[in-house]
Amino acid sequence: MDELKEKMTNFKEQVRQAADLLTIVSETVSLKRRGTQYWGCCPFHGEKTPSFKVDPARGLFHCFGCGAGGDVFSYVMKRDNLTFPEALKQLAEKYGIPVPERAKSAREIAREKESREVMGANDLASRFFHSCLVNTRYGERGIQYLAGRGIGRDIIDSFGLGLAPPDFQTLSTALEKRGVTEEVLLKAGLVSPRQRGTGVYDKFRARVMIPIRDPRGRVVGFTGRILDKDASPAKYMNTPETAWFHKGNLLFGLDRASGPIRKRQQALIVEGHMDAISLHAAGIDWAVASMGTALTVEQTRLLSRFTKELVLCYDNDNAGKIATERALQILNNSEFSVKVLQLPRRLVDGEYVKQDADDFIKFQGPDAFERLLSGSENGVEFRMAQVAGKYDLSSDEARVAYCEEISDLLASLPSAVEREIYTTRAAEAAKITPDAMKLEVQRAFKRRTARENRAELRKELNPAAQLQPKERSLRYENMRSARAEQGVLRLLLMDESLFPDDPPLKSEQFSSPLLGRVFGLLWDAKAEGRTVSLASLSNVLSQEEMNHITAVCQQPESVQNGRQALADYIRIIKTEADKRAGAVTDPLLAATEKYKDKKGTGGKQYG
Repeated sequence: MDELKEKMTNFKEQVRQAADLLTIVSETVSLKRRGTQYWGCCPFHGEKTPSFKVDPARGLFHCFGCGAGGDVFSYVMKRDNLTFPEALKQLAEKYGIPVPERAKSAREIAREKESREVMGANDLASRFFHSCLVNTRYGERGIQYLAGRGIGRDIIDSFGLGLAPPDFQTLSTALEKRGVTEEVLLKAGLVSPRQRGTGVYDKFRARVMIPIRDPRGRVVGFTGRILDKDASPAKYMNTPETAWFHKGNLLFGLDRASGPIRKRQQALIVEGHMDAISLHAAGIDWAVASMGTALTVEQTRLLSRFTKELVLCYDNDNAGKIATERALQILNNSEFSVKVLQLPRRLVDGEYVKQDADDFIKFQGPDAFERLLSGSENGVEFRMAQVAGKYDLSSDEARVAYCEEISDLLASLPSAVEREIYTTRAAEAAKITPDAMKLEVQRAFKRRTARENRAELRKELNPAAQLQPKERSLRYENMRSARAEQGVLRLLLMDESLFPDDPPLKSEQFSSPLLGRVFGLLWDAKAEGRTVSLASLSNVLSQEEMNHITAVCQQPESVQNGRQALADYIRIIKTEADKRAGAVTDPLLAATEKYKDKKGTGGKQYG
């Protein structure tokens, strides 16, 4: 091991020891001790019943719900959406550990260079668009448009709003003069290739430009709002999906709203960027936008770092109601307390029309919005209102259909108290007795429980399916060998003294490439005198791989008679490898193998 590599290995181990996993997790998750381990609600998916475990002795976490797992680096990487080097650097800075100089791989250097170039191009583009809005004749129409929506110069500057000129090469020409190459412009999604001939043209033209920032405040993309309705059928245009811009992984305005959200302990989620900007202009600075898409699990994960109370305020048209229903399904049985703010329709020329948060603020003012917000209904009330809206409850036939549908909804509520309260309200709406409605809900609850029990039974009767990794790319082709391979890894990680003097297996003898690679990494660590632990692999395994190996380590295994169990596991792996290689097996040996497995002496096959 060369000197620099040894320094980096020691540095990572120093950071790992200083960065106590229990302390880091406790910053964002409420944990309760059970014996030697700690449990809480998983920060990476919605849940009310704790299935997230922290094992301080081994320095590992694992969620039995979503499968997330790993060490302190894995946790910070997933929590803050960082790469391993970024998480390592962040923790080193947190604990005052100097980062040693190290030679980076060609791949790392290329990736960092690409990221710097794209982020730099986006930053330059953002400044260019802003200058066009506030300093040129192009910007007059944009300033007028924004003023009509109640957005003044202070908010324009604060959000870095801009304007894309109508010409086809103004931006690209300006950025190329600043040294940005055509290749980088394409990667950033700022230009499109010409269909005929060579060269590129500006993707955004004659649009009010809204920079989209990640939680760290870096410009990762743009949304452009058309000024001339006849110029394009697309009212809004977004940066195409890139390595840095995924709408489902971002919340517009979170870089600005995170502080107010944490202080108020509530996040207001609206649909569009302009809604969020208008709310911030009105002083409602805990608003974020879900990028014009239905709320995603990743977006809720981002918010879970700051609050556990959400208010959904989507448009009051059919699409907005569908988006609200989808969001409630994602948040059902989650750690979040959820409310729904339904904006009233506005009377225009004798007709009621939809209005979004931006419209309401403009016509009614922020005080009226705050009053409406304080009276927002919870998610159950919203869904009950949607069901009731489908039926004419003056009709007996419709009331029967309503009772069937509403009972299924109420049966899905996890709390018996909630079921009791809302069953009474449903009975009032249907004009039937509470006892009759309660009976319907009980029947629906029994049907639901029976379905869940049947599904669980099918799962229990198929142990092979339970043992398969969640990620399809990691699926096992040979379950018998894979179970033995898992056993080898568990034993070696539990007791280093079980390592033989020489490697008893080659990585290629493993049926699972991942398990074979981990075996090789553990053996290399042992040979080099480094700590043999799963936590030492987070910088070489992907998050999905780390999740699965952590889950493997959660399965029961006993080190009592560990050497015999290890020998049995190795025998199974070698036998299965020979079969795959087409080696001829002695009939007597095959019968002996079969007998050992039947008697259960071939290693402890826990499932």
